[in-house]
Amino acid sequence: MENDDNWVSSKTKRNSLPDTNWHDTFIESEVNSKTREFWLNIKVEGNGDFYVDNVRFQIRNNAGIWRDIAIPNADFEQSENNLLKGFIQYEQLPDGVTTKLVQRSDTLGKALQITATQSNIVWKTYYGNNTKIGRYIFLNGIKLYIEQYGKGEPLLLLHGNGQSIADFSKQIPDLATQYNVIAVDTRAQGKSSDVDNQSLSYDLFAEDMKILLDSLHIPKVHILGWSDGGNTGLTMAIKYPDYVSKLMIMGANLNPTSDAVENSMLRTVEKDHKKLSVKKDAESKRVAKLLTLLLSAPNISTMDLRQIRAKTLVMAGEKDIIKPAHTKLIAENIRDAKLLIFDRATHMAPAEIPNIFNQAILQFLKFKNY
Repeated sequence: MENDDNWVSSKTKRNSLPDTNWHDTFIESEVNSKTREFWLNIKVEGNGDFYVDNVRFQIRNNAGIWRDIAIPNADFEQSENNLLKGFIQYEQLPDGVTTKLVQRSDTLGKALQITATQSNIVWKTYYGNNTKIGRYIFLNGIKLYIEQYGKGEPLLLLHGNGQSIADFSKQIPDLATQYNVIAVDTRAQGKSSDVDNQSLSYDLFAEDMKILLDSLHIPKVHILGWSDGGNTGLTMAIKYPDYVSKLMIMGANLNPTSDAVENSMLRTVEKDHKKLSVKKDAESKRVAKLLTLLLSAPNISTMDLRQIRAKTLVMAGEKDIIKPAHTKLIAENIRDAKLLIFDRATHMAPAEIPNIFNQAILQFLKFKNY
């Protein structure tokens, strides 16, 4: 890998090649024996030129023997019309990003050059960190951090467990063109505070949002909730129906059981919770509380769902950690709910396929029949 500033990788092992700016970069990790798919995501921030070539994937067995796993188009030179064929979901590049083949700075042929030119790529550090408009509201014994963007009907964004406003960075620009977007760091997450000896619950999160809306003098709001945010959105629609206009939930669940959530995810959460629950530092305690919430809640019944009056869009990824039958169960028990499953996407669909995801949200909000 290389870029114009003599690229240096972090948290990886790098071998410099002689007399060149190119470097071999190795990323190593243990893989569970039951793993069926393995995804490697490379993220870069900022504008400029980035170069990559000759991707290689190997697995070492218990005997210490390495085996190569074939990667089609690993040198990016086998598909002139789409250099990233097989490497990018939906074969769609972000706006302002182009690719081409260029001669390497050594004698090993051509490499893939990825060029980012639009300044809006800095969204990753902007939303959730906007010092010009970000503010705190004191309510329910805590300090809640919010940012507001755009004009129009109010739209409340509720992120997932351990996330923050920043995780909606790919949604806010599109949604704010038509709506008054209210992005919130849920209590104990992002920049928002917490009460040390108080347990977390979706009822408490929903109460926080009700008080927030009251303080902003907003009587009714559309809600987009992702993961835990979807659980909070469901809870609000059940407990405070007069506050919810349209409800859109992505990867929500009714209970923390293997009927709803993939077993591998539950085991991972249990393992992490066990490690953190014995630690005494403030950060470990905070994260342990969030994991406790995942293991103990929500506890929403199908009868509860039948009370929801808001027009509802139920979404999930085809490869979501929420089981398909469970997502379908949610949609079937909310009156006139619309079900949308994103092809090939995971629980991270808003980040993986933002253009498709955002269009689905805007379309649902636009039509009166939904």
